[in-house]
Amino acid sequence: MKKFVVIFICIVCMVLLFSYAVSAVKMQVMLYSSMKDSQLSALKEAFTNKYPDVQMDYYTAGTGKVMTKMAAEQQAGKICADIIWVGEPTNYITFKEQGELLAYESPEAATIPSALKDKDNFYCAARIVTLGLVYNANNVKGEDIPKDWADLLNPRFNTYITMTDPTFSGTTLYTVAAFIQNEEFGWKFLKQLKANGVKLQTGSSAVVNAIGAGEYDIGIGVNYIAQSKKAKGMPVEFVYPESGISTVASPIAIMKDSENVEAAKLLYDFILSLEGQQLLVDACVIPVRPEIKMENDISVAEATERAIPVSDKYLLLSKNALLEQFNKIMKED
Repeated sequence: MKKFVVIFICIVCMVLLFSYAVSAVKMQVMLYSSMKDSQLSALKEAFTNKYPDVQMDYYTAGTGKVMTKMAAEQQAGKICADIIWVGEPTNYITFKEQGELLAYESPEAATIPSALKDKDNFYCAARIVTLGLVYNANNVKGEDIPKDWADLLNPRFNTYITMTDPTFSGTTLYTVAAFIQNEEFGWKFLKQLKANGVKLQTGSSAVVNAIGAGEYDIGIGVNYIAQSKKAKGMPVEFVYPESGISTVASPIAIMKDSENVEAAKLLYDFILSLEGQQLLVDACVIPVRPEIKMENDISVAEATERAIPVSDKYLLLSKNALLEQFNKIMKED
């Protein structure tokens, strides 16, 4: 009898240990993104608090570096990302055409404007990134405060202008495309910027940091980066140019070969949820959910209405040629 009791207790213990081991195994999800680490860490904290059984990890770098990493992984046989979230929309057209994405119609996307969603539900904008003029508030005052893109050509700013190299930044690439696809600017505008001494940075944050440090007086920069740096005491201001805004819809998508589809859908939904979108607002990023209003900034509707038009299809076809021409203008004496 005692032997039977011991065997029974052992079996119960084994069952309990097995059940604990199974419950201890978490779902996993990996996000590749060009967003800032501070934004992604806040997202991770909120998401894992809501879904403690999901282990979320992320890799963050500029869009160019993210795409290089994915290309290398693809060549090696497997992309390790479950979700991709970068700032240059044409990448998603390529992924869709190559059959790399999983179609998913999130219930959280119902109120997002249709123009920001792929018609086949392979990707959906999750934030709006706007670029305009950033200037040093200590160095630029009075009549020198910029109002439009043409103010970058003011001789007053000669050699004290900066912008991100579009090779490294998807949002800057999109901005350059906006310039060259519109007759008001064209390649002439880029050549004039070069003639006025514009200098290139390898990251969007580097532009704002350099302006805030007084190394440059003015530049082409990202709104949310400038606003967040200003909130921390950096002497920078951001201006939406009167003639048009560089508006970039930054989508999210689930990779077709993801081994963590259930967790990926949870994260996808969370990013588009009111809770997830509010995290973006807290980081000075324009949300795509019209239910959420930002204080002291433009709405998603205004950002799209005032956008300098860009043909994503044309940018996709001409991207390499665009970068080659840009480099000839900006990097060759």
